[in-house]
Amino acid sequence: MNDPTTSSRPSRVLLVTASVGAGHLSAARAIATGLGQLSSDLHVETVDALALTPRWFRACYVGGFTLGMTRLPRIYGLGYILTDHPQRPGRAGGERIRLWRERRVLKQFSRFVLDFAPDLIVHTHFLTTPTLGRMITRGELSAGQFVVVTDNDPHRFWYAQNVAHWFLPAAISAKRLTRWGVGESRITVSGMPIQPKLDRPPPREKTLADWRLPADKKIVILTGGTTFTCGPVVKLARRILELCPNICLVVLAGQNKKLLGRLARSGSPAGRLVPISFTDRVHELVSVGSLMVTKAGGVTTAECLAAGVPMLLTSPVPGQEAGNARYLQANGAALITQNYHLVPAEVKRLMNDEKARRQLAENARGLYRPGTATIVRAIAGSLRL
Repeated sequence: MNDPTTSSRPSRVLLVTASVGAGHLSAARAIATGLGQLSSDLHVETVDALALTPRWFRACYVGGFTLGMTRLPRIYGLGYILTDHPQRPGRAGGERIRLWRERRVLKQFSRFVLDFAPDLIVHTHFLTTPTLGRMITRGELSAGQFVVVTDNDPHRFWYAQNVAHWFLPAAISAKRLTRWGVGESRITVSGMPIQPKLDRPPPREKTLADWRLPADKKIVILTGGTTFTCGPVVKLARRILELCPNICLVVLAGQNKKLLGRLARSGSPAGRLVPISFTDRVHELVSVGSLMVTKAGGVTTAECLAAGVPMLLTSPVPGQEAGNARYLQANGAALITQNYHLVPAEVKRLMNDEKARRQLAENARGLYRPGTATIVRAIAGSLRL
């Protein structure tokens, strides 16, 4: 790593992410926000690595992920299992072929990194870390690398060499990294990086007024994802409202304009169904929720842990989401429904059982770790800021 104490220029940090789902991008933005509050003598830039790959690769990479998560979850899960090996240091033959192909499509990205000349590279996605690790081995790049894992049960794709430090959302993740040969001294169980503002939600009364939510009803939040939608959200919303007449259901439609329109035309009584398009103020809504009905995305569930909101996880997709769900359920912070048809009845049961919701909330708060602050401190220490 370049020594910032011998250079007159500000230290340079490159945050590398990939626009595959919302979690990786959200984690990178949270770290960037934390670094922005740290020091003026710091140049931070965030790059979406996929934006610097050939169009065909970007379409296949993002499209394949989206198709698998939304339409072909069993096939996605099978592929996840078949590629999640070996559980040891070093590379298998199949891995070497995959990484050779990825290096070819990452040539433009690699040139960008060399031109930027970072002192430290922080990854919130696994795609680029092995390629840059190889460049470090070959003496082409002198920057250090940090990896911020965004899954509670990391896939083998996260493995890379020449990583100075790993930041994990949960202790369970460390067991897998040690099997890959990563020393415990290079692992910090930091928690997931989320926006610092999530630790300081506005007063409940203000949030209810700002979002025009009823003060005399419990708030249930339903989401199927931010960049794409998993599950029959409209059907779930209708049935939940039928079974729970005393709640207000807030549905987060994310970037799905078609879903937002269908919700707006559903004919639900005013004050009972509140569709919300993409917003960076979800933390306000989560802070007033009595229950979060969501898929088991890493960052989404981390935000619920920060707010101490009980979670009902909807039919987790086999793979990283199933791993997140198992971890949360095992620690009493969430319940899992394996079938979408069971979700409305489970919502009704939980809304009628305040003791169960209170226990889930307490367990959620117990799992929360201030990931952003921990990672920012480590970056500052590495750069001697």
